[in-house]
Amino acid sequence: GVKLSSTDLLKNYLFSVIHRENQDPQELKILENRWESIVSRLGSESFPDFLRAHWVSRYKSVRHSELYKAVRATISNRQSVFELLRGMEEDVDAFLSITNPESSQWPPTLKKHAELLKMFSVRQPTPLLVAANRKLNTEDFQSILKACVTISFRYNVICGLHTNDQEKIYQQVAQRISANEYANASDVITAMKLIYPNDNTFKSSFTEKILNTTNTRNGRIVRYLLAEIEKQETNIEHDFMSDKYSIEHVLPQNPELGWENFSDAEVEAMIYRLGNMALLEKTINRDIENKAFTEKKPELEKSIFKLTKNVATDNAEWTSERIAARQKRLANIATSVWRINQLS
Repeated sequence: GVKLSSTDLLKNYLFSVIHRENQDPQELKILENRWESIVSRLGSESFPDFLRAHWVSRYKSVRHSELYKAVRATISNRQSVFELLRGMEEDVDAFLSITNPESSQWPPTLKKHAELLKMFSVRQPTPLLVAANRKLNTEDFQSILKACVTISFRYNVICGLHTNDQEKIYQQVAQRISANEYANASDVITAMKLIYPNDNTFKSSFTEKILNTTNTRNGRIVRYLLAEIEKQETNIEHDFMSDKYSIEHVLPQNPELGWENFSDAEVEAMIYRLGNMALLEKTINRDIENKAFTEKKPELEKSIFKLTKNVATDNAEWTSERIAARQKRLANIATSVWRINQLS
């Protein structure tokens, strides 16, 4: 009495096409083995997402709910069934590397970019990346993947813009890559200009951005962006996910004595502003936690992070105005960090 999944429905349909045209049981066995190989690698839950990314990257845009109908309308004979199967086999490695980068065999640079997309919870570029991986060389693919990370950080993470228009652009570009209309990374990146927020838009959104770090994803993103801005300033790279570091909320999440200059409403509004957060060694953070700013200052100066030291050295006191001013400075630096020169 259990309803068939979309995966089972599609499998049954494809087998019925082969069975209708060819009574050779050996061919059905080959189809069975190849199908099961793909599904077992993806997992039945991920298969519909993979099929949509594959389909959209090669054919035309379609909603999840209309995917089965679109396949039936297009795949109607033995030849097209096996063409679909060959295409899925060609794309499955790229899809898995994009969506599960921790287990991929990609080189470290590609893997890192894919991990960032996953951390951002951004899936919209997947069809484009599947098409680019299939059609373009490794160097071009790396440039496109990096560009997708930058666009995702600007558009999705910081600006929080609607994803419908963004998804349409990615899908259109994917289909043009597959049709050989875009031959290199430069062509593809130029086509993504409409979903690249300009510097003024990005800077304005960054200046006001709040990321509640009680959310695990947000905590990782704050670590990442602070580490990247630190790298821009010092040319020193830090592992933002290292257990040695934590996020210091200068105005504490649970303020004690010494924070009377903040009203309850200001505390709530300012705690998770980016300007109020800094990377700090855990050993130092444990000792200062909820203390007053005057007590935190000498400890913050001990940090290896320049941006964190500057909180202490550049501020006699910590106020809402100082948080806003620091966040504005971070926004100016961030505009240089997450930039695609070709589109700026």
